[in-house]
Amino acid sequence: MTEEKYFENIRSFKFLAKKEIGQNFLGDPESAKRIVSLLEAKEGEKILEIGSGAGSLSYFLSLGPAKADLIDIDEAMLQKLKEDFEGNPYVNIQFGNAMRYDYSSYDKIVGNLPYYITSGIIENVLLGAKKATRYVFMVQKEAATRLLAKPGSEDYSPLTIYLNYVAKGKKAFNVRRECFVPAPHVESTVLVFDVDLSKQNEESKAMFSLAKKLFLNRRKTILNNLKNVLGDSQKAEEALKACGIAPSLRPENLLAENYLALSHYLKESVE
Repeated sequence: MTEEKYFENIRSFKFLAKKEIGQNFLGDPESAKRIVSLLEAKEGEKILEIGSGAGSLSYFLSLGPAKADLIDIDEAMLQKLKEDFEGNPYVNIQFGNAMRYDYSSYDKIVGNLPYYITSGIIENVLLGAKKATRYVFMVQKEAATRLLAKPGSEDYSPLTIYLNYVAKGKKAFNVRRECFVPAPHVESTVLVFDVDLSKQNEESKAMFSLAKKLFLNRRKTILNNLKNVLGDSQKAEEALKACGIAPSLRPENLLAENYLALSHYLKESVE
């Protein structure tokens, strides 16, 4: 099937998209081709596509040179893809729930992520992918702002801290809402993250865990949050002093390095 015919077929699925699982099919072949090209996939690599849907990205993954697993939770779409790519040596279509999936064997990961579970999927990828060196994610524009947020901003979060510590992220391009069927309410943004596998370790995961606890009351000072975590005011003050962190700062004012130092200090003080 030609590229033109394939994407014409995808656009005809407009009324089959399931709102409850956040389906919006990318009907623009140029955007899909560009997203897949950002993977810079090489022969011998193992790629994962999260949420293959009607197959917009899958079409270009099916051209090689790397082999790709395509996962989705929609059995109807999976059946469509199995028919589309029957006999294709580059793609393997299978049922897969991105919130409960083993990411450990993949070299690169790509996906058009559902808005309502974007953060959850990315967290699972970060914690589960052991060898993936690049992620290419299309997310709604507001989510992209949060994922690339800087310290001190309202969008800064524990996931932002962890993601941007273990990977260098950048915005590749925006995708207009009119490129999807049905059209979502907002534009989407494609992000590329290059992962430093040496930083993706137990120490950074402990830092992420601590940051999540200290962000539970983000309007409180870091001292008050740490007191709540430790259950001891004096120990909290000592820990912040030892790490050179002003007790009056709020969680969003701290850098990843501050959380790392604090996590390390607390671990050492317990042992």
